[in-house]
Amino acid sequence: MKLIHSVRTPFELTLKGLVTAALLVGLHSPALAQDQCDLTSECQSLFGSQATDCANSWSSSSVCMCGGQRCDELDDGGDTDPGSDNRYSVPGYVQAEDYARFSDTTTQNLGGEYRQDAVDIQTTSDNGGQYNVGWIATNEWLEYDIAVQSAGVYEAKIRVASNPGGGMFTLEIDGNQRTGAIQVGTTGGWQSWQTLTVGLGQLSVGNHTLRVQVQSGGFNLNWFELAQNDGDNGGGSEMIGHFNASQDLLLANYDLRPDPDDLHTVAAFATMLRDSRFQSVNVHAVAGAYGTQGGTYIEAEHLFNLAFGNNRWSDAHNNRSGALNEVYGIASSVLSGGGDIWIQEAGQSDFSADLVRRIQQNMPGINTQQRIHLVQHSNWNQDQTTDADLTYVRNQTDYHKIDDGNSVNNGSPGFNSKDTSQWSRVLNDAEVGDIWAEAKRVADYSIDHHPGWKNPTIRDGGMDFSDTVEDTWIFGFNNLHNHRSFFDEFL
Repeated sequence: MKLIHSVRTPFELTLKGLVTAALLVGLHSPALAQDQCDLTSECQSLFGSQATDCANSWSSSSVCMCGGQRCDELDDGGDTDPGSDNRYSVPGYVQAEDYARFSDTTTQNLGGEYRQDAVDIQTTSDNGGQYNVGWIATNEWLEYDIAVQSAGVYEAKIRVASNPGGGMFTLEIDGNQRTGAIQVGTTGGWQSWQTLTVGLGQLSVGNHTLRVQVQSGGFNLNWFELAQNDGDNGGGSEMIGHFNASQDLLLANYDLRPDPDDLHTVAAFATMLRDSRFQSVNVHAVAGAYGTQGGTYIEAEHLFNLAFGNNRWSDAHNNRSGALNEVYGIASSVLSGGGDIWIQEAGQSDFSADLVRRIQQNMPGINTQQRIHLVQHSNWNQDQTTDADLTYVRNQTDYHKIDDGNSVNNGSPGFNSKDTSQWSRVLNDAEVGDIWAEAKRVADYSIDHHPGWKNPTIRDGGMDFSDTVEDTWIFGFNNLHNHRSFFDEFL
């Protein structure tokens, strides 16, 4: 479904108001005329919570949609949706093609099977289902109505197939995300099927909505099995987005020079790590991972101790050689055990380049282009990296340059805002309030007393933890929009 926006003349706007008013007072036929809405909320006022969209809003052909159909057609008995009247009993199986509501990027069923709406369905060769949903694309979603018969901790087994791999999706219950992004690797073909298992956490008895929200397409879905799993607190797959929590290492590098945004970023990442979903993540941080830029280094020893613990970070500013030795020792142990290294480059890549060189020198059997994944969001950080080091890590690691985290709607969340409304929330949080208080104290002191860059967001009392987008990308939470949705997710 696509929203079409156009500029209206005064006459059209007046007509729009008359039509809307007529609808609201009941002066319409049972099958509503076109030009029904500007906003989804208007549709919900007409049709209730089943209304999910106002399609073609701000045009002369706007219409209220309930999933894949016009709401007025549903009211007139024109429902041809096999899933809309079905509520799946849980524990049990849910067939992917029997969704109740959807958002799809195409206008027709590319597979041509089973249903006549926009979701793409084909015949499957997999056991346990005549059809599968295919041609799945980024930002699409499917919703299923479920009825939980027995309260408890649940897990979901999900049947997927993908020829290229690279797909990712999350599962939501009643609008709340219950998983990190679930990664779909290559299965060997579009009809070569594998089963993924993820924890959903506690489900209460009663009716609920299960949503599959796609972050990255390129995979097929056949079915889900929702089953109780009271024995392991809702565990399942050890993958959190791209990260294998059973064996990988997250190396969090911060330059701390001269911009105090790294201080807020440390507190934000610590907020993620306090979430129970990250309790098994292996993390080591590095302070002073800077490159060629000038300016004052911001000392933040107490903040790093609060955020990571005394033994889980290295000081590359005061002892670069010692920090490199420490990090190499940790990284080499992880690589020897079969894990990969993920580098959150909230700084420049000079330190990372030295680490990769040490690994290549001492561990020639390690393919660093496959086993070391470096994620960078900042053009400025790239510009302030020594040229030879930037070229080296681009060529010798699995290097990812993602969209900048300083603004919204560009492919990454926007974690830089002068909005001050979230400070009381984080400072009063029992788990991370002391970390945020220390980050704010040191950042504010830096703005007032250190020469050089005066971060305008922090200067004006806002929050800037833009480097955290590298963590949300690695762990599969790139669907977050801004700083408020970040705290809604992790606090």
